[in-house]
Formats: sequence, C-alpha cells, structure tokens
Amino acid sequence: MENSIITQAEKTKKIRSAFIIKNKRYLTPHLIRVVFEIDENQTELLASVRSGSNNKIFIPTEEGSTPLIRTYTNRKIDLENRELTIDFVAHGDNGPASAWALQANPGDSLEIGMKESTKPLVPDADFYLLAGDATALPVICAIAEQFPPYVSAKILLEVVSKEDELILCSAADISVEWLYNPHPEEGSRLAEAVKSVQFPPGVLKEYVYIAAEYTTVRELRNHFKTTLQWDPHGLYICSYWKAGQAENIRTV
Repeated sequence: MENSIITQAEKTKKIRSAFIIKNKRYLTPHLIRVVFEIDENQTELLASVRSGSNNKIFIPTEEGSTPLIRTYTNRKIDLENRELTIDFVAHGDNGPASAWALQANPGDSLEIGMKESTKPLVPDADFYLLAGDATALPVICAIAEQFPPYVSAKILLEVVSKEDELILCSAADISVEWLYNPHPEEGSRLAEAVKSVQFPPGVLKEYVYIAAEYTTVRELRNHFKTTLQWDPHGLYICSYWKAGQAENIRTV
C-alpha cells in the first residue's frame, strides 16, 4: 500500500508504503540493522524526508488483526543507492518490534510511515550535549553525522557492554563517553553522568538533547528546567521507554 496525503492544516506530506528487506545484520550483539530497498516510486516519495527523522512502523500481527504501531528512527535514507536503514535494539521477544527484527529475513516486507520534512534534527548551536541509552543510538548517530565542522559536542551513551559500542562519524569536534549497563531495566547511571558534564566556558549557544528511559528523563528534565533553569529553546528531552512496561509506542 502506498499513498501520500497532504493535510490542509500543516501542508505536510504523509507517506506510508511497504518496503522490502534487502539485508539484515547485527551491528553489535544488541543492535540489528535492517536495510530496506527503495523502489522508483518510493524514491520520489522520500525525496524530502530527512535521515534521522521519526517514522512509524506497522508490525504485522496474526492474520486479519490490526498491525501494531511503533515509532522508530530513519537511521539513513540513501536515495542514490535506494536504501532505507532502520536499526532495532535486540532485547528478545519482550517487544513486538524487537521480535519482528529478530525473525525478519531478506524479501520480507514492512509497512513504514513517514512525514515529509527537511527540518534539521537539532537547531543551530556552538556546543551540544547529546545523551541517551541504547534506544537513542540511531538518532544520536544521525545527529552527529549531520553536524557541521565548526561545532563541538559531548556525547554520552549507555549500552549493555563494551561490545555494543559503535564508531560515531562526524565532521564536528566530538567527544564520546560510553557507559555500560547490563541491566538497563533495573536503573541507570546516565543521569548522574549528564549532571557531571562541565560545559565549556565562553560558548555563545548551547543545546542539550536527551533520549532515554522514563526515570532518567524525568530526573534530567527536572535538573535542567528547575535546578539550572535552562532555556527551554535549548533543550530537547524525551522518554523512549519505561522500565517495567511493555515496549512503548515511542522506542528507538
């Protein structure tokens, strides 16, 4: 099924199409990369969709049942090679998206919905603090790749183990710190690490981007908004999942 809808209120093109898996591989022990083919018609539909933006995946269920909808990140849209890449955190059959990715094979299809947008993933700044757990790896990697060379960034990422580290590519001056947490559902040290970051002096404009588990996000939102009274325009903080609950609508 393929269609594009332009809403009168927002003039935003909404795209929903079935994509065929080209290949699948493990980037790390807990991160699966699924690469979908982009056909000629889909190439036109995705011409104005930015890599790193959100999408909706429609996970098939039992025959005749309504698909389960989850929000993920377009890790990369490569129109030249006609490839759409989405990375999935592998945490067994605990969530439908993880279960689907574990079982998916080349030739399988998945319906994916997107919105046309060329808006930057983050606003202009001179220094960025990016922080997240494993669920935020795709979007933070995409942000780093799109940084211009004249900015700098401190990046904090929490993963299960050293084997789950990735190489982040960026034209900017980035510093990456990895935290290891084999049991993220039992708590996290990410908030503590973020609070200890020293922002460089003399920076004209700073921006903080945080995506992680609900408890961590709540603590850091209070830290920046209440304790530091941070400019709300210089802060994006979002909960991607909540410990003790089934996979949420907003995940990777």
